[in-house]
Amino acid sequence: MLDAQIRRNYVGDSEMLKKLRSTDFDEVAQHDGRELRTLAHTNYRNNISSSRNTPEKGAKKQGSGETARSATTAGKVEYDPYDQVRNIPLLPIKCICGSMVAFASLVFLFPESVSTRSKIFALLATAAAMGSYLYVFVPPIPQDKTYHNFADSRCLCCNVPNTFDVLSNVPFVLLGMLSLALQLTGALALDTADATTRYAWAFLWISIAAVGFGSGYYHWAPDNATLVWDRLPMTLGFTALTALVIDEHLGAGLELLPLMVAGGIGSVVYWARTDDLRPYAFVQAFPLVALPFILALFPPKYDSRVYYIYALGWYMIAKIAEAKDREIFAATGGVVSGHTLKHLAAAGALSMLTRMLVIRDLSAYAAITKNHNHIG
Repeated sequence: MLDAQIRRNYVGDSEMLKKLRSTDFDEVAQHDGRELRTLAHTNYRNNISSSRNTPEKGAKKQGSGETARSATTAGKVEYDPYDQVRNIPLLPIKCICGSMVAFASLVFLFPESVSTRSKIFALLATAAAMGSYLYVFVPPIPQDKTYHNFADSRCLCCNVPNTFDVLSNVPFVLLGMLSLALQLTGALALDTADATTRYAWAFLWISIAAVGFGSGYYHWAPDNATLVWDRLPMTLGFTALTALVIDEHLGAGLELLPLMVAGGIGSVVYWARTDDLRPYAFVQAFPLVALPFILALFPPKYDSRVYYIYALGWYMIAKIAEAKDREIFAATGGVVSGHTLKHLAAAGALSMLTRMLVIRDLSAYAAITKNHNHIG
């Protein structure tokens, strides 16, 4: 078993594989400065672990005289962001997304034949299908312990550990406080007669500022305990934004905001108690699937909603930077990591919302509302 595990680490390295086939396991000592026995034991143990906290699957020799990449950086096992999803069946989620695309195409081709009620039903069916997929096809997803091993762990200033990952959260705090101040001073285009909407936006700004504090606290000393305080404010922001978009396009949603917030908090608490990320994954994934669907199929109440699309684009850039944490750190010569850029891109995504409300024109909506009230 361990012989096979060692050989798997050198797929593509024919010279080393030949040597391993002709050599007894106990006779193999070192190659390129690494203990093969230790590496094999580590990989084997992690592959059969229920938590599936798998380190890098080994390294390939790049060429003559060039050492293979180590699975550790400063003594830490590298985090593989794709490891926990490799064995998850993707056909059901592809079917769900394909069904949404087919329905959206039907709406675009025959807009008059699809009622608003049918669109809402399709949205609810998507939510139910995604939830069922997570609990029927996906086994419990534990938090990978190597998640906390970020590429940039330098202490560069004022004894702040992980300096860039900590300080890159400052934009969240500034953006949240600035947006709340703009709302309180009347600089944002919000319907003054709609107190519920104003409270929901204020809740979102406070959540964004809390993301900065929570994420900074986590990155100061990354572990599962501090990660709770990173994820809690993020769920508040996700649920608030989703409720606001639903309200602006369907005319309802803010009534469900307390329930959605409770569900978001519950997903983090559930993970903290059971080490199962599936509910939290739903809280993060559903808005990414539902918001483009809503923006494409439902008429807007206000203008400038293209900024929602800009925000989604920046958020996707943030997720890519997060997944390429070490690659970006290496590509920049150790100047900046992908996770640091993830924070900056996510803050840029949220700034699109503030910009949208600064330039939004409420006059058209006010005229429509006035005419509707007059006719009524």
